Amino acid sequence: MTMTRRGLLSTMASLGGAGAAYETLVLFDFLKPPPTMAAGLSLPSDAGTGRTVAILGAGVGGLCAAYELDRAGYDVTILEASNRTGGRNLTLRRGDVLKEMHTPAQVCQFDEGLYLNVGPGRIAHHHVHVIDYCRQFGVTLQPYIFTSRANRVHTGHVGNGRTWQMRQAVHDLQGHIAEMLSKCVSTQGIDLPLTKTDVEKFQDLLMNFGGLTRSVQSGTTSYSYENQTGRGGFERSHGVGNKPLVPLSPLKLDEILRSDLWNDFIFRDTEIMWQASLLEPAGGMDHFVKAFARQSLARRNGTIDALVRLNAKVTAIEVGNDRVTVAYDDGGATRTLAADYCISTIPMPVFKNLKTNLSAGYMNAARNLPVEASGKVGWQAERFWETRDQIYGGISWTTDTIRQIWYPSWGFLGQKGMLTGAYMYGKTAEAFNARPVEERLHIAREQGERLHEGFGKYVEHGIAIGWDRMEHFGFAWADETDPAFGDNAELLATPQGRFHQAGDQITFWSGWQEGAIISAWEAVKSIDRQSNPTAKRG
Repeated sequence: MTMTRRGLLSTMASLGGAGAAYETLVLFDFLKPPPTMAAGLSLPSDAGTGRTVAILGAGVGGLCAAYELDRAGYDVTILEASNRTGGRNLTLRRGDVLKEMHTPAQVCQFDEGLYLNVGPGRIAHHHVHVIDYCRQFGVTLQPYIFTSRANRVHTGHVGNGRTWQMRQAVHDLQGHIAEMLSKCVSTQGIDLPLTKTDVEKFQDLLMNFGGLTRSVQSGTTSYSYENQTGRGGFERSHGVGNKPLVPLSPLKLDEILRSDLWNDFIFRDTEIMWQASLLEPAGGMDHFVKAFARQSLARRNGTIDALVRLNAKVTAIEVGNDRVTVAYDDGGATRTLAADYCISTIPMPVFKNLKTNLSAGYMNAARNLPVEASGKVGWQAERFWETRDQIYGGISWTTDTIRQIWYPSWGFLGQKGMLTGAYMYGKTAEAFNARPVEERLHIAREQGERLHEGFGKYVEHGIAIGWDRMEHFGFAWADETDPAFGDNAELLATPQGRFHQAGDQITFWSGWQEGAIISAWEAVKSIDRQSNPTAKRG
């Protein structure tokens, strides 16, 4: 058997996740930083003079497209089916009304100053377009804490259910992996085309990576995981005089593996979408869309918000050779809007049912684009997670239905704060969201108790949202992991004459505001190419 660097990297990735593979890449100097993504869309201010654009939907993608087109000289009108701008960017505050289809309205009763992001909740550090618009518009960003080693993980797959701190699950597993790999590279007789220096460096890496304990007996050095460094937590975490710290005894490897926590939870912070640092707008994610809406128009008085016609539900789209005509319902009256070009950001579960003269293949792509549901529960609560459990931000994970509990990254040690008391997606979310609101809140309260004893007595004013049950949406995001996504999204992203699609749903950033902006830019550039076919852009 031959152990190569490639084989070693594969072993580290399969056993230790992305974090272990990352450290091995760094060790062998294989990891190089990605190139910086250039930001900025700049078109001449007269590029669209005399031309009109209808934008369908006033979410992030629609507002971004309107902003850039207005600055390029186009006359823009936005039709928005709901009574507000923002799309799935939704922040709830005291007095706000949340209405799912076929469900009684919920009125937000949070204390003044508290809020819950029921749509997007964070901005990844590499989402440079979102971050750059925040910079341009003066939107204050603050750190979003995705993980804390004090967060909790609960599994229903070990005994009658076990709850651990994140640090114990993560570091005990790292320790066991490091111990196994240490034995692997120390095996006598194995053919390793690694230099002696490589092996020594790798052993040092494993010592650090897994917090191993080195022992020498009869001249033979061995390594074992005993949590002597305390990474996995302490039985006694303080010591005075001759009372040393007492580390927790490690969890057994088979217990961690049976827990299934490693499969989806404890390595999440190594994935590119959740790697530190993450950001969020101070005061609520909706400050991002509010910033777009308040930007002044380039050539006349007013703001981007003034371009939006609310409660304008699109019913039909007809694409002609020289214009696009959109029919919409305006308070029971049917109206039409004709424009030289059209950009639709209508969610695909709604768009697929519209009357259009687009090709059968195109509309089939709309019907076949795989989409997913998501659900959230929010609570106001005394900040017991900080005063009692030393948790400041981050996410606790469970194999139960609620899947996650998010803790706020702001207002530390205040009197009250907001918990996202459940966050799930896919089939789990569909089943959960189909339940009555009170039943959803009961489940979230009951399962929260398994992560935090006494949870139910602290939380109040619960509110639940299922994005698949929201009128004008019908989904949370497109499922880019489904094999059917790529070809259908490619066709939907292809201009159909003067008709264009935009929105995160046709990008591989689905569910992220960055995807909405990237797709809006592509639609704007496509319209510019059609309007100015001989122009040469940089």
